[in-house]
Amino acid sequence: MKHSKLLSIISSILFIFTLFNSNITASNIKPILPPLSKNQNNDSIKKWTVNGLSSLTFNQLSLTNWAAGGESSLAGKLFINLNANYVNGKFSNQNAAILAYGLISSEQNKTQKTDDKIDLSSSFNYVAYKNWSYSALAQLKTQFANGFKYPDDTTVISTFFAPAYLTISLGMNYTPTKSLSLFFAPAAGRFTFVLNQTLADNGAFGVKKAKLDDNGNVLVRGKNLLGELGINFVLKYNEEIFKNIQINSILNLFNNYLDDNENNRWNIDVDWETNLNFVVNKYISAILYWHLIYDHDVKIPTYEIIDGKKTEIKRSPKLQFKESLGISLTYKF
Repeated sequence: MKHSKLLSIISSILFIFTLFNSNITASNIKPILPPLSKNQNNDSIKKWTVNGLSSLTFNQLSLTNWAAGGESSLAGKLFINLNANYVNGKFSNQNAAILAYGLISSEQNKTQKTDDKIDLSSSFNYVAYKNWSYSALAQLKTQFANGFKYPDDTTVISTFFAPAYLTISLGMNYTPTKSLSLFFAPAAGRFTFVLNQTLADNGAFGVKKAKLDDNGNVLVRGKNLLGELGINFVLKYNEEIFKNIQINSILNLFNNYLDDNENNRWNIDVDWETNLNFVVNKYISAILYWHLIYDHDVKIPTYEIIDGKKTEIKRSPKLQFKESLGISLTYKF
């Protein structure tokens, strides 16, 4: 079967995941912090809280002599969420790393990516008044591997740090409850990196594209960096809405009010991710995930069938949407 390679990868990950869960229990975890010195006490260590979640999600379909048509497929996704938080009086520091990688394979099509994410963030907060805090936020987003223009698996349309988005914001954070937080920054800098020169020359992800002569030769290389200054708004919601049903949602809005094109200055970039976790037991859950993106600088191709072939006719900004549902093996610490 053509997706046997994917099956072997997922099996290896599952073996490691199972081995990890079976060997690490509350009774044999050893602290990674150094022993206390004479000038330290337990309270100084308790200021740090470290936790995380890892999950391995499967989607599988098998068809044999199925009259209605279709093909067998196998998909898997590895997800890791790590958090390290520090609190000392009115000061706090929150750090998070969200990593995800998913693949799908079917009998007729080659293995393709379904998810690929590196999301690192850090915030520094100082309580101003009750639930209000002065806050500085830094976030970096990129991906692990190449993305292709499927079904063409030779044309690269994205790769590591092409794009990468670095956002640095200064503002106020409001936390009315433990489940909800709202961050607003009137001054936020966002930097888009496109370090793949071929993509930069094509003006991918909003960077300034290369200048060509009449014969198509490059006169001036495309820019590898796009800088923007605008308003940033981040809403986070994490709560058990019903028994054994957990929701985790992050809405990120950015507006570049200094765009060179005045017509684009009121366009708002939207990045909204939501996980709905249905807990079966300590290690098994069903996860419904959706991700909505709108970025005016990202041009999505529009295709038409011309002479029997799928042909690109134009590129324009479009609403991007991704949804998945699967059974997951989950481990929290």
